[in-house]
Amino acid sequence: MRISRLAIAALALPLLAGCSSLVDNQTMGPHGTPSGGAMFANYVALGTSISAGVQSGGIDDSTQKQAFPYLLATQMGLTPGVNWFYPSFPFPGCTPPYSNPLTSTYVGGTASTCTLINPSYVRPYQNNLGVPSIRLAQVLNIDDLSYPPTDTLKAALFVTGGRNPIDLVKTAQPTFVTFELGANDVLGAATHGSAALLTPVATFEAQWSAIADTVQATGAKVAVANVPNVTVIPHFSAGVIFWCLHNGGAYCPAAAGLPAATLPYSSPLFTVDSSCIASALYPAKGVGDLTLVTFKATATITGALAQSGPATLNCAAGTATAAGVSTAASGGFVLTPATVAAIATEVVQIDSFIHLQAIARNWAYVDFNGLLAANSALIPKFPNFSTPATLFGVLFSLDGIHPTAAGHKAIADAFVAAINAKYGSTLTAP
Repeated sequence: MRISRLAIAALALPLLAGCSSLVDNQTMGPHGTPSGGAMFANYVALGTSISAGVQSGGIDDSTQKQAFPYLLATQMGLTPGVNWFYPSFPFPGCTPPYSNPLTSTYVGGTASTCTLINPSYVRPYQNNLGVPSIRLAQVLNIDDLSYPPTDTLKAALFVTGGRNPIDLVKTAQPTFVTFELGANDVLGAATHGSAALLTPVATFEAQWSAIADTVQATGAKVAVANVPNVTVIPHFSAGVIFWCLHNGGAYCPAAAGLPAATLPYSSPLFTVDSSCIASALYPAKGVGDLTLVTFKATATITGALAQSGPATLNCAAGTATAAGVSTAASGGFVLTPATVAAIATEVVQIDSFIHLQAIARNWAYVDFNGLLAANSALIPKFPNFSTPATLFGVLFSLDGIHPTAAGHKAIADAFVAAINAKYGSTLTAP
């Protein structure tokens, strides 16, 4: 990875030529007091792909402008490109967002397309330090690849120029910071169906605290978000949904929100083990409501059945096949109840820690899980394959993980409310 890191960093050097220093007043200095107040004069967003503006599995300048930090910056009275900067990825992006994940087509490009940062946006300092896929460890040390199945350096190197994000925060000396980190420390375990990919709680707390201490030392005001329970996002479907789509009947009461038998899932070519019956309704029957199927596995099963091929799902074993091949072979995992429980339990533990830290540090606090619960009616239990444009509803984009523009507005609204309540500001919702 060192060779790759140096090669990518070398690409950025010509673009950085002419920058007089890492602290350039023409670049990073606030241009007067913004309308939101002096505390927002130098706003830095420290975060994951959510802060970066990833949608539908990709990122480009249009999705970056819909990200909640961009929305917050404008509400603070900052002007992107004048006194608030982000690493713009020109169309079609790096990687381009999906136009249709069911056909693996991308907006204006392919899965391998990566349009480098617009040269006019390459600066020694960026206000939006949202980095796709980043874990806490990589905020402190961008070279840390402790979890190879999920860790990547590509986006981080382009966004930060090969520097550690936490060092860029120290360089920036911000007046305000949004702190949205930690989701990838649990998400990788969910998308790969393995609790072994969870960052241990003690490690998470130590790394989070190290980042928080550095941010606090800048003297900035801070709004911090907790970690969403990724097991409730629509990228994952409960195994019981498949049982009901295949069988329907008494084990699938509509009053419980369970569907009737529906083609192609009701095909006799689909074998769904009885372990996929809902345990909450029938405790002795199955664990289907405690088992999660990733979208990749769901789409692979659906594709096989649509082509009159066989498919299987076993919730107790955490296995699925399509056309005789394990869906896991192509990255389509099934999460066993034990894995789901391990992820959910860790989220509760680390969110309790983050909340207590926010109180102790006198920071504004944003509850992502409260936001998810408040909008649960808008989160589909199963992909809407008949209308790919809204595959995962109105709040989640076409990967079932990242927010749509509407989802980002809801996040920005939550940040505005928390910031105003804590710091007495009068920001308006975007």
